[in-house]
Amino acid sequence: MNELTINRIKSIKKRINSNTSYKFLRESMEIIGNDDRYLILNLLNNKPCFLSEIEKILNRNQPSIAHHVRILEEHKFIKSSRKGKFKEYSISKEKFVQLLNSWNQWFYEI
Repeated sequence: MNELTINRIKSIKKRINSNTSYKFLRESMEIIGNDDRYLILNLLNNKPCFLSEIEKILNRNQPSIAHHVRILEEHKFIKSSRKGKFKEYSISKEKFVQLLNSWNQWFYEI
């Protein structure tokens, strides 16, 4: 690599590490990049679902689905509302707008 390329990479790394938008983008991609979480998001994009529905449709066991749903909810990719003693999960559109804005910012800069 030539010196110009090395300096450009160093500059990009410094900018990425100091920019919270890039950090958010990287973390978001890690979260939604998991196969099970990706499937859950696609399912919830069609309609809100209860945990038992997600388990049945994805043919996964309850502890596994609960784990992934908890991660998605902690990071606000999904939200829940109480329906009696059960929670119904749905997509958090606000989080995806934030993700899209971060993606556009990153894409614009490259």
